[in-house]
Amino acid sequence: MNNNDFYIGMGHNPNPNVPDIPEGLSMALHNDTKAREAFQKLNDTQKSDLIHYIQSNNQTGFDAKNKIEDAMEELRGGKSHAQR
Repeated sequence: MNNNDFYIGMGHNPNPNVPDIPEGLSMALHNDTKAREAFQKLNDTQKSDLIHYIQSNNQTGFDAKNKIEDAMEELRGGKSHAQR
């Protein structure tokens, strides 16, 4: 994986159509080739929807962690969050 494939944190992504990838999602994608390849195939809207899903309405870090795990399972299964 090229270091330029993902933009982690805030304000680093040169693509204005996709928000920066949350650190937890980036770590999960780094460790899961199948999910990472599926994420890379998503269009900008699908990537944005997935990132917004992970970042929205979290009361605790466990909420975000559970959403990342759900997203990774969907990606491994060939689905995007929008296809739920």
